[in-house]
Amino acid sequence: MASKKLTIKEFAELLGVSTATVSRAFSSKGRISEKTRRHIIAKAGELNYCANIHARSLSSPDSSLIALYYPELNSEEPDYFVAEIMMGINSTLAKHGKNLQVNPLPLAAPEAILKLCKEQILSGAVAGVIIMYGSKNSQELYKCARDRAVPCVVIGRMEGVKYNNVIYDMRHGAFLAGRYFKNTGRKHPAYLRGHLDRNKQKGFQMGLEMPAAQIVKIGPGFGFRDGYHAMELIAEKHSETDCVLCATDSMAMGFIKAALDRKVRIPRDIAVISYDDTCAARYYAPALSSVRLKPFEIGRSAAMILERVMNGEKNIQAEIIECDLVVRESS
Repeated sequence: MASKKLTIKEFAELLGVSTATVSRAFSSKGRISEKTRRHIIAKAGELNYCANIHARSLSSPDSSLIALYYPELNSEEPDYFVAEIMMGINSTLAKHGKNLQVNPLPLAAPEAILKLCKEQILSGAVAGVIIMYGSKNSQELYKCARDRAVPCVVIGRMEGVKYNNVIYDMRHGAFLAGRYFKNTGRKHPAYLRGHLDRNKQKGFQMGLEMPAAQIVKIGPGFGFRDGYHAMELIAEKHSETDCVLCATDSMAMGFIKAALDRKVRIPRDIAVISYDDTCAARYYAPALSSVRLKPFEIGRSAAMILERVMNGEKNIQAEIIECDLVVRESS
């Protein structure tokens, strides 16, 4: 059971400072030395005061507002995986009277965008933060939230983050795809690469049980057009390819469309497995075989952990979302 939360007055008395000084330390408003600010933030973490600060005491513009920062891979095509994670987050937050604010963060965000995101956290404008790892600046935002003692949850594997996060095993899912191709007699694989997916590539190779040099690699990419162009490249330069793992469902859909346009039979000529298993994968024709990452569950778990952090819990063990391979018509 969590200990009784301190009021701002009780917390200030323990530190021997005024309540105004405590407020200034977390709101970035008013004059206060950096040394004093860091001391107060550190003590807030030790004394379990951060939740009260951001949910009730610092009079943020909206204490029910939760900010989600996610990597924007391509603003011109939909990201079904992120969309379903958002659905899982939002449906859970709504039950607790919270509102979700969505903030796309380009893979290499311009300094102006990063500054705006930091100011949102530093100003106390949000009661909590969820960060999807992927952008080069995501770790910087995490450190910003941590230093300001803003309740924060990370989705994905981020260096240095051991608690309050949701992770999924990219390598194992790709391993299952590679093993399936091997067991069904496929001998000439290709991998349509995504972003930050070294573990997928390694797992795919392990499942296939063949040297990396024997696997055709194309990309990185993300959406429908990337998949379509990859099929054109395979037809021109790697016509012996008989199986393909795509880093996203969207890439697989584009790849299959290009294959059908060229009268390539799926899965007889080329078996296709995608990644994520979003809703679109199940209703596409042919229905996609896909590594199921359970994005809605990922989002729901992240929101539930954040709620616990905001209620004063610390060092919550990582929630590990298991993935599996769903075999459908495309393989």
